[in-house]
Order: sequence, then structure tokens, then C-alpha cells
Amino acid sequence: MKAIFIQMVSIRKVLLFFVLAISLPVHSQSRKGKVLSSETNTGIGYVNIGVLGASIGTVTDASGDFTIVLDDKFDNDSIRFSMIGYESKSFLVGHLKEEKMLNVYLTPKSYNLPEIKVVYRRPREIKLGTEVTTNTLRSGFSSNDLGSELGIKVHTKGLVKLKDIKFNVAVCTFDSVTYRLNIYQRNNSTEYRNILIKPIYITFSKDKINEVITFDLKDYSIFIEGDILIALELYKDLGEGSLLFHTQFFTGITYHRKTSEGKWTESPGLIGIYMNGLVIK
Repeated sequence: MKAIFIQMVSIRKVLLFFVLAISLPVHSQSRKGKVLSSETNTGIGYVNIGVLGASIGTVTDASGDFTIVLDDKFDNDSIRFSMIGYESKSFLVGHLKEEKMLNVYLTPKSYNLPEIKVVYRRPREIKLGTEVTTNTLRSGFSSNDLGSELGIKVHTKGLVKLKDIKFNVAVCTFDSVTYRLNIYQRNNSTEYRNILIKPIYITFSKDKINEVITFDLKDYSIFIEGDILIALELYKDLGEGSLLFHTQFFTGITYHRKTSEGKWTESPGLIGIYMNGLVIK
């Protein structure tokens, strides 16, 4: 996937941003492994792998296999294996590098769903996020690394059940694309946790982008409250191409990170991702 974050659309001007990096010699090792279920001993596809607090990571393929390059400077840091529906597992990077081939076993996770008491009243519909149709600014993923995420933040004052999620896509050069949806709730001022209990994958083809792309969420029974980060994740290699969203400047911020355990960064301009829901309490 071609890495493009901001594209200004203008007949007279084209703005290009170049990042120059000086490569310094580093000691690194490539490690291969497989992530499997501790119950079935079968590979788990699309598991997130990331060094905590760093933009180093990858995602397993459909069979659970992975390859990751780890620099010696991360030897005392932790690397986490995580997947919706499984208990996460962490190791020291240095310990992981000691094994040439590695099997990592994840245990299926049991969820204790909180009881939601609803006082009956006429439900109120709510829209979270902003519909963006302007064609003067387009933006997309800042990185083509597996595990890269792009999203927006929203806030609800009450409990909301999500009905759907919508996308204003400006450019799609792929025949079709597929992303994983992640919904994070803020636990404190800095930490977000994924509240989904099973993976949600969103797929659409380029012939649909002239309309608003809509994905139905009613059957997933997703309830959100407070500060929420809604993100799309690049969990599989899409090949060469680009996907760009309509973006509105001066009205908000878009959030992105390179890997599942990396730090969220902010970019000016709000991409066209929004949701409809019902305020139930």
C-alpha cells in the first residue's frame, strides 16, 4: 500500500513533503515465529505484535506466521502479542531474540459482560464524528506498516449503542480494500483499551466510493460512553495503491500510529469517518 498522508488538491499548486533520514548502522535480528491457540493448537491469523511504546511491530498472516526485525536497542523493552478474543502475552525483546523459531500460544479470553439497565424512553438518535464531502483536502494512512491505524476521537455524555459507521472516501486505487475496525475507550488520560469482543472487518470496492460507504454495526451490540477513539487498522498487505479520505481542515484532528503498541500522534484536519447511534441512557 502506498504511504500517503496528506494530499492537497489544486490545479495550480502541488505541495510535496519529503522526510530525509540519515541511516546509521544498527544491530538487528530477524525473527520468525507462529502464533497459535492454546486450545486448538492452530494458527491465529492477524494477531498484533508490537514493542511497547515504539513504532516497531507487525501482524501475523492468515495462518498465524510472522517475521519481525528487532534492533538490539529494544532488548530490555517488552513486546506484546494481542488479538481480540484472546488474552495478550508479553515477552522481553531480548528473550524473544534468543529463539530462532518461536511458537507463541494465546489463550481464548472470557468476557464478563456488564449488565446494562435501560429505562424505557423514546430513543434519541445521535451522530458522532463529521461528514466530510469537500474535495480540497484528502488524507490517508501515514504508514503502510502492518498494524498501522488511522482514526478519530468522539465523546458521548451518555451510553450509546452504535448503529453503523460511515466513510467519505475520496480516492481508492485498489479494486477492493479490507480493514479491521478498532474501538478504544479511554481508561485514564493516556490509556485506551479496545472494547470489542470479536474482530470486525470492513471491506468495500472502489466502485462504491462515489457514495457514502456504510457498514452496519447493529448486530454487534457495541455500547460506548465517554472518550472513544474509532480507528481503521491495516492488518493485511493490500499491495501497491492508495486510499484517501475526504478531509476537512481547521475543524478537528486525525489520529494515527504505525503499530499496535506505538504512540498515537495527531495531524491537523478531520477525515470523513462518522457513526450513527442511539442514546439509551
